[in-house]
Amino acid sequence: MMKDIETLIGYTFENKNLLQRALTHPSYSHIHGGENYQRLEFLGDSIVDFIIADELCKDYPNFDEGKLTKMRGAIVSATPLAGVVKDKGYDAYLKMGFGQLSDNIRSDIFEAICGAIYLDGGIEKAREFVVKDLSSLIAQAKDNCKKDFKSTLYEKYAGHTIDFKDNGKKGEEHQPIFTVELYIDGNLVASAEGENKKTAQQKCARQVLENGEV
Repeated sequence: MMKDIETLIGYTFENKNLLQRALTHPSYSHIHGGENYQRLEFLGDSIVDFIIADELCKDYPNFDEGKLTKMRGAIVSATPLAGVVKDKGYDAYLKMGFGQLSDNIRSDIFEAICGAIYLDGGIEKAREFVVKDLSSLIAQAKDNCKKDFKSTLYEKYAGHTIDFKDNGKKGEEHQPIFTVELYIDGNLVASAEGENKKTAQQKCARQVLENGEV
């Protein structure tokens, strides 16, 4: 099992326990004891942010902080990271005691693996992993940062009353899922979920724009 996931990751661990921790959900350690990925995910989150920020600054020297922030968000938020984990098949190796596998958990896996590689092999090995796995997202970052569906919605429906209403949240406290409804001129036109309210709002706006006239 360890050899298979190492082949997928493209890195061989000196300390196999780090990889095991990176693939252990808190629900599993709660039942069986031992360590889980939470501390590695905490560390990896910062490392992924740093590496992507560094890569973007090198690739786009003329972009301001605001545009770089949007570009980084298009790469390191839960949904794109979860997509990479799903495509690579890393989530198939996760030890989970209970609950459902979500995009938030998948993104945690990516960050935990990054944290484990950093502790085992240093920042350059972590960089190799992140840049390799997120290369397509980095290449698309310039286009992704333009996809501000909410701003486009306000432009298209200028003069209309646009209202995003929170409709509660569900899930675990540290991994909530928010629901947002979109009303235009008092009419419910879209509803969506996201790992934060902003993501849910963007999804609502995208639904309306892609479905045509309200």
